[in-house]
Amino acid sequence: MPSTDGPGVVISAAALAKAADALRGMAYEHRLQILVILRAGETTPSMLAAAIPAHPTAVSHHLRHLLDSRLVQRRRQGRRTLYSLRDEATARLVDEVLRYVQE
Repeated sequence: MPSTDGPGVVISAAALAKAADALRGMAYEHRLQILVILRAGETTPSMLAAAIPAHPTAVSHHLRHLLDSRLVQRRRQGRRTLYSLRDEATARLVDEVLRYVQE
Protein backbone atom coordinates (compact mmCIF):
# COMPACT_ATOMS: atom_id res chain seq x y z
CA MET A 1 0.00 0.00 0.00
CA PRO A 2 1.41 3.43 -0.92
CA SER A 3 2.34 5.81 1.85
CA THR A 4 1.65 9.51 1.80
CA ASP A 5 4.07 12.31 2.39
CA GLY A 6 1.77 15.16 3.21
CA PRO A 7 -1.45 15.99 1.44
CA GLY A 8 -1.75 14.48 -2.02
CA VAL A 9 1.80 13.07 -2.30
CA VAL A 10 1.93 9.30 -2.71
CA ILE A 11 5.14 7.33 -2.23
CA SER A 12 5.17 3.78 -3.55
CA ALA A 13 6.29 0.82 -1.50
CA ALA A 14 9.11 0.29 -4.02
CA ALA A 15 10.36 3.85 -3.53
CA LEU A 16 10.23 3.46 0.25
CA ALA A 17 12.17 0.20 0.00
CA LYS A 18 14.86 1.87 -2.15
CA ALA A 19 15.12 4.73 0.36
CA ALA A 20 15.48 2.27 3.24
CA ASP A 21 18.19 0.37 1.32
CA ALA A 22 20.13 3.59 0.74
CA LEU A 23 19.90 4.56 4.41
CA ARG A 24 20.96 1.07 5.52
CA GLY A 25 23.91 1.31 3.14
CA MET A 26 25.04 4.51 4.84
CA ALA A 27 24.27 3.38 8.38
CA TYR A 28 27.78 2.34 9.33
CA GLU A 29 30.57 4.76 10.17
CA HIS A 30 33.13 3.30 7.74
CA ARG A 31 30.62 3.26 4.89
CA LEU A 32 29.70 6.86 5.49
CA GLN A 33 33.40 7.73 5.65
CA ILE A 34 33.93 5.98 2.29
CA LEU A 35 31.11 8.06 0.82
CA VAL A 36 32.68 11.25 2.18
CA ILE A 37 36.04 10.33 0.63
CA LEU A 38 34.38 9.46 -2.69
CA ARG A 39 32.73 12.90 -2.60
CA ALA A 40 36.15 14.20 -3.72
CA GLY A 41 36.32 11.81 -6.69
CA GLU A 42 36.91 8.22 -7.66
CA THR A 43 39.53 6.11 -5.96
CA THR A 44 40.69 2.54 -5.45
CA PRO A 45 39.86 0.20 -2.56
CA SER A 46 43.50 0.26 -1.40
CA MET A 47 43.46 4.07 -1.20
CA LEU A 48 40.22 3.89 0.77
CA ALA A 49 41.72 1.31 3.15
CA ALA A 50 44.68 3.60 3.79
CA ALA A 51 42.45 6.62 4.37
CA ILE A 52 39.94 5.07 6.76
CA PRO A 53 42.09 3.10 8.10
CA ALA A 54 40.57 -0.34 7.74
CA HIS A 55 41.69 -3.70 6.52
CA PRO A 56 41.30 -4.01 2.74
CA THR A 57 38.94 -6.96 3.23
CA ALA A 58 36.67 -4.81 5.39
CA VAL A 59 36.74 -2.02 2.79
CA SER A 60 35.76 -4.50 0.08
CA HIS A 61 32.87 -5.67 2.26
CA HIS A 62 31.69 -2.08 2.78
CA LEU A 63 32.01 -1.32 -0.93
CA ARG A 64 29.84 -4.35 -1.70
CA HIS A 65 27.12 -2.97 0.61
CA LEU A 66 27.41 0.47 -0.97
CA LEU A 67 27.15 -1.06 -4.46
CA ASP A 68 24.12 -3.12 -3.42
CA SER A 69 22.54 0.03 -1.99
CA ARG A 70 23.17 1.80 -5.32
CA LEU A 71 25.19 4.55 -3.62
CA VAL A 72 28.47 3.92 -5.47
CA GLN A 73 29.53 2.63 -8.85
CA ARG A 74 32.70 0.99 -10.05
CA ARG A 75 34.62 0.91 -13.28
CA ARG A 76 37.64 -1.01 -14.45
CA GLN A 77 40.71 0.76 -15.73
CA GLY A 78 43.11 -1.94 -16.82
CA ARG A 79 43.77 -4.03 -13.73
CA ARG A 80 42.50 -1.37 -11.35
CA THR A 81 38.98 -0.98 -10.07
CA LEU A 82 37.87 2.56 -9.33
CA TYR A 83 34.90 3.49 -7.19
CA SER A 84 32.92 6.72 -7.23
CA LEU A 85 29.62 8.06 -6.00
CA ARG A 86 26.78 6.94 -8.22
CA ASP A 87 25.55 10.42 -9.09
CA GLU A 88 25.08 13.99 -7.91
CA ALA A 89 21.96 12.99 -5.96
CA THR A 90 24.13 10.66 -3.86
CA ALA A 91 26.60 13.49 -3.23
CA ARG A 92 23.72 15.73 -2.10
CA LEU A 93 22.44 12.96 0.20
CA VAL A 94 25.87 12.66 1.84
CA ASP A 95 26.06 16.45 2.18
CA GLU A 96 22.61 16.60 3.78
CA VAL A 97 23.45 13.83 6.28
CA LEU A 98 26.61 15.69 7.30
CA ARG A 99 24.75 19.00 7.48
CA TYR A 100 22.10 17.35 9.66
CA VAL A 101 24.65 16.25 12.27
CA GLN A 102 26.33 19.66 12.37
CA GLU A 103 23.15 21.56 13.25
